Amino acid sequence: PHTMQAATQKLRHAESSPGFGLMLLQLLREASVDAGTRQAGAIYFKNYIRRQWTVEAAGGGVAPSDRQAIKQHLLSLMLQAPKLVQVQLAAGLEEISITDYPGDWQSLLPEIVQHLKTSQDMTVLKGTMETAHTVFLKFRSQKRSPDLLKEIKYTVDGFQETHLAVFKAACERILGGSLPTDQLTLHMELIKATVGAFFSLNVVDLPEFFEDHREDYFKGFLGLLKYQSPAVTGAADQPGLLEQVKASICECFTLFTDKYQEEFAPFLLPCVKDVWELLVSLDQQEKNDQLAARGIGFLSSAAATQWPQSPFEDPNVLSGICEKVVFPNIVLRDSDAEMFEDNPAEYVRRDLEGADQETRRRSSMDLVKAMGKWHEAKVTEILVGYVKALIDQARQVEPKRAERFKDACIYLCIALAVRGQTRKEGVTVVNPNVNVGEFFANLVLPELNSPEPLTQKCLVRASCLKFVAVFRNQLAREQVGLVLQSICKLVASPSPVVHTYAANCLELLISVRDKSAQGQVALRYDAASMRPSLLQVVDPILQTIASMKGIEMNEYLMRTVARIFTFLKQQGAEAGLATLRPLATILVAVSANPSNPMFNHNLFEAIASIVKVCAPMQPDAVENALLPSLGQILERNVADFLPYTFQTLGLLLDASPSAKPMYQDLFARLLTAELWRAQANVPGLVRLLRAYFMKHTIFAELLRTHLQAILERFQFILCNRKTESSAFDLLNAMYMHLPLELYGQHLKTLLTVLLTRLQSGKSAKLHRDFVVSCSLFMHRSSNGTALSQTLHEIQPGLLTNLLTNIWAPVLKMTLRLDERKICVMGLAKIMAVDEVRQNPQSLNLCCAGLVHLLGLMPSASVAVAEESDDEDLLPRDGGAGLEFEVSFSKLQNTDLPGASSGLAPDIPDMHTAAKAVLRPAFSAVVMQLAAGNAELQPLAISCSDGPKACLSLPKGPATGRAEDGPAPSAGRSA
Repeated sequence: PHTMQAATQKLRHAESSPGFGLMLLQLLREASVDAGTRQAGAIYFKNYIRRQWTVEAAGGGVAPSDRQAIKQHLLSLMLQAPKLVQVQLAAGLEEISITDYPGDWQSLLPEIVQHLKTSQDMTVLKGTMETAHTVFLKFRSQKRSPDLLKEIKYTVDGFQETHLAVFKAACERILGGSLPTDQLTLHMELIKATVGAFFSLNVVDLPEFFEDHREDYFKGFLGLLKYQSPAVTGAADQPGLLEQVKASICECFTLFTDKYQEEFAPFLLPCVKDVWELLVSLDQQEKNDQLAARGIGFLSSAAATQWPQSPFEDPNVLSGICEKVVFPNIVLRDSDAEMFEDNPAEYVRRDLEGADQETRRRSSMDLVKAMGKWHEAKVTEILVGYVKALIDQARQVEPKRAERFKDACIYLCIALAVRGQTRKEGVTVVNPNVNVGEFFANLVLPELNSPEPLTQKCLVRASCLKFVAVFRNQLAREQVGLVLQSICKLVASPSPVVHTYAANCLELLISVRDKSAQGQVALRYDAASMRPSLLQVVDPILQTIASMKGIEMNEYLMRTVARIFTFLKQQGAEAGLATLRPLATILVAVSANPSNPMFNHNLFEAIASIVKVCAPMQPDAVENALLPSLGQILERNVADFLPYTFQTLGLLLDASPSAKPMYQDLFARLLTAELWRAQANVPGLVRLLRAYFMKHTIFAELLRTHLQAILERFQFILCNRKTESSAFDLLNAMYMHLPLELYGQHLKTLLTVLLTRLQSGKSAKLHRDFVVSCSLFMHRSSNGTALSQTLHEIQPGLLTNLLTNIWAPVLKMTLRLDERKICVMGLAKIMAVDEVRQNPQSLNLCCAGLVHLLGLMPSASVAVAEESDDEDLLPRDGGAGLEFEVSFSKLQNTDLPGASSGLAPDIPDMHTAAKAVLRPAFSAVVMQLAAGNAELQPLAISCSDGPKACLSLPKGPATGRAEDGPAPSAGRSA
């Protein structure tokens, strides 16, 4: 292991050397090199690109000449490489294309088109189209914007005719039926990538070419839907190429149904007919699951839309869909029941609320909801009949079969009743024709309170728990009270699915919020009354986790523990302190093999939720329970846990009135370059440094000694687009918590580094972060001229230039409330600087910015960015990052109460604070400016405080409107 670690470090250090990436590609090109070595090299190349491509060359990233050479040779090398190497190179190419295509990689599309037009080698054709599909994938995830539309137009214009030619030729050969098996496989892989590219190119807007050639594409799609060949059909549980292609076609149908109804209308009836026939022909094998889900998804989209000629108007069609599609796919199959018992983790992943897995059951439930949009009464009548029939059958069959029928009833009821739902809030709108309370009383309540042992009736109990979780908003406190103790008991069920659903149900119940008549939102359940019930489940949950029973590293169980202590707050302090040691034991045990990122996240969230409450009152007890375990993680360098460990140590240091020697000893290690090279560590390291800054009186000498190293780390992370925002977090923490005398001598260097980055990085976000950070410095600094003097030293007139080209556009962007507060106070102080005060145009810009930030224009609606939701404990990807890399996920509980005010804890009211600064010195100036610019009138009225002596404006050009001249728009860099 030591040799391997040393070799890895040597390679990492070499990454910043010019020519490193090219040497890797040369290694991969050599056919004489061992296949295993080439594959390892390809994996390293992919991760090298992911680590270094977004890093500026000045920060140790890929040199410009190397970038150009890599892009020049990568596609041709990938197309010639063996399959295992090709996959890794394709991933590297995708990573480069995300940032560089098309603007900085204009040779890529012509090269792709050239290969597709000229190559006779099916392997090359397939590989090229797969590359195009991979590159175009980014269009699916980006927000619609003028820049995105330009990129898509450039791509479509250069690719459209070649794409159609390849599609028609491949369809013709496949549907001709004469291809040998190996050629048929290659053609199907080519078609799969071609259909994927079609979706990506049409996902934002319908380009004119694709609209004009709909007939060609949909003719091919319908032909492929009917095509059958055992050579490309999947095995029993794995979809083959044919199932994958048909599923992608159904996805394209859904796209057109959702977005381009007028253009799709002529194809609606044949598409619905062929997809319906396809669904009816599919058997219950798992290989067909994704295809069935996508086909049902298309029918859902079509049924939820009003058409001039809709096939769903016919009651016989609705009955047929319910009978042939909905019902068969909602009742559990034998394979599903086996999964419930033998693979509970997969069952939970597919079924639990919020899961993103496409399943037959979920798609069928969505179809019921979609058909009910326009035909609610008829669909409800049909399916209520099925529910009654199932309940009758359940009374007549053996218990195991009866459980499946009752389970299907519950899911049919959910499908029928739910009409509006969000992931955060749960069900918000219900079908008025379905009585949820009555169904709960007649079926769910008796099953949950059934006296049978915990080992019995597991399937139906799990379904009942899901029912309570889904309708948590609709079930009154009194109704939930009838089953609360039963739910708590089921947390100890030996069935992994049942105890997972019970824990998840509790976690969702205590998150329910109600809105009062006055519009105030408050939790429905209070901590004091829920405390006995909730605390009784903590030990069983921890015992299940510690014993590795059921689902190992069960993230839902650990999430419930985190939610319980977040909900209970002070009510759970005593029990929380006792829970820390078991959690610390689990932490050490899991650190040996931290294989579930979502569990890891929730484990640290649980720890942080207790520390947040207990540490301010009993810091020594908390540190004694946790520091040994956290010390082990640091000592063993457990990469998956380091980002969380830094955040937790930051919270501990914040809460401790003093500082243990460990923090003194740790500081130098926190600044080692190796730690900062791992992008996942950076936000956590910044969080911990912030804690040191807040205790600068204790650590003054330590900070002074290491300030140069801190600034070097700042420059390093500023040069990487992926850690750039963390660089500003570090800078803002310095401005907020450190006295200017500690870092003042470095201010010129700091600003020079920032300005250099502004020149090379043109993103709106970079500009916004820069302006907010400078505004924060102006607001917090006791020296009101430090910024302007330093900028003048760098270049005379620089502040005015920045105000015009960077500052003014940023003030029109969407900002968080605390950022708006800081920008208001920063602007007010900048107006007092001689360079600005004596320049009417600059003053006009500042005043116009204040009008916008303060929301003073009658017709103005200030765009305010949403604050992060501290109730959402799960990260978006559970902390699962790039392959072979750890990613960062912020813990929601690592800030003490009061930190929610962000950058502006000292500004409770923005308008009051602004008036206090502006009135004494600027009210007359603003009034004079407003006389020549009507848009500043609201600011003049806001600042006026009775008659004042008029301050004369400096002589200069006539004051014009702030918007005069070619000012850049808010969303563009200047």
